Amino acid sequence: MAVTGTTDSAAAQATRTREPAPPPAAAEVGIAAVVNDEMISAFDVEQRVRLLLVTTGVPYSPEAAKAARLTALRSLVDEALELQEARKQSVTVTKEQVEQSFQQVLDSNKVTLEQFEQLMKQAGTSAATLKRQLAAELAWNQVVLRRYQGRLSVGAEQIQAAIDRIKANAGRPESLVSEIMIAVDNPEQERPAQMLAQQLFDQIRGGARFSALARQYSQAPSAANGGDIGWILPGQLSSELDDTLGQMQVNSISPPVRASGGWYIIGLRERRQTPPPPPEVILVELKQLFVPANISADSATIDRLTAELNDAKASIKGCSVPRSVLDSLPDATFGEVGRLNVKDLPVEYRDAIEGLAIGEAGGPVRSTDGLHLLVLCDRDDQTQDAMMRDAVQRSLEDQQMAMLARRYLRDLRRTATIEVR
Repeated sequence: MAVTGTTDSAAAQATRTREPAPPPAAAEVGIAAVVNDEMISAFDVEQRVRLLLVTTGVPYSPEAAKAARLTALRSLVDEALELQEARKQSVTVTKEQVEQSFQQVLDSNKVTLEQFEQLMKQAGTSAATLKRQLAAELAWNQVVLRRYQGRLSVGAEQIQAAIDRIKANAGRPESLVSEIMIAVDNPEQERPAQMLAQQLFDQIRGGARFSALARQYSQAPSAANGGDIGWILPGQLSSELDDTLGQMQVNSISPPVRASGGWYIIGLRERRQTPPPPPEVILVELKQLFVPANISADSATIDRLTAELNDAKASIKGCSVPRSVLDSLPDATFGEVGRLNVKDLPVEYRDAIEGLAIGEAGGPVRSTDGLHLLVLCDRDDQTQDAMMRDAVQRSLEDQQMAMLARRYLRDLRRTATIEVR
């Protein structure tokens, strides 16, 4: 589950008066569920129901509360399992971490603590309910990272295949897309997942905020970003979602679609022509041995200095110049040129470093101020593939991590003793 938050002005929502306020929450003392001998109270479920409704923009009603109860109870059961696993793995979350995460929710919604607390009070819940959810989320993230970080297997061929698809679709229209994904990990979840997806679709059409529902319900990596998956080219999504997206109009959402992993709701926010791929970039880090020689210096002087600098090349190993070389050249200095794109260098500089190995010197190059012997300290060929590779790899790893986390939690459910009352 992702960090909870609203997407429109919570301050504005807090001041709405046209919708009736929900009835005060009863201090229910009954037991709603038992997870491995750990109790979840009916009051906890009621508080989570109210948090779900207020953060997703669904007005409180007995019908809406009843529909949200199953999701609230399942979330609390999952969080109990996650926290139990965190304790087993000696994973702890500090109060400071929870407060920092809570502040990020406030900041992302441009709302003050006072406005947020007023909103929660009107909904019949409190900030403490959200903080408990954030604490469970932070602990679970640490558990998953500890278990799987460094063990992800995104291969070079998989990355290259994704890059090739992106390049093949260059110039075609791309779409700015959001998603909500309700996972189906086993056949028993099929019908409940479909029903939940349909319920969320109906709520969005009724005015609920897509991004808030994505944060609370979606099980895709994009949930933390309100379901935003950015600009998508044809072929990047599964065939079922790709076909659906191709038939959609801008500013519309799709009915639930069954695709790999579960049920999806797709939101199309914008379309545009794909920008051209970035040009290849070659970055070089240069230092220079500089000997001053005024533009009016005679040719004999320039020839002598050129010969001396050519002799100095043999003494340069790596990215430094021996003191003896500097002492033998009048007024010579050695220092940084910087990290530059080759295409931005003057043509004579490009010619001087062409074909050099790292640590070798080229030139000298004549300028109006003197002679420059260029030392190549580093070179980074940033091709189109190289510039896309990191982003593609992160995206594939995020997807794999989310899948592994779902399986991890599924296994915890299977081995747990869960009694729902």
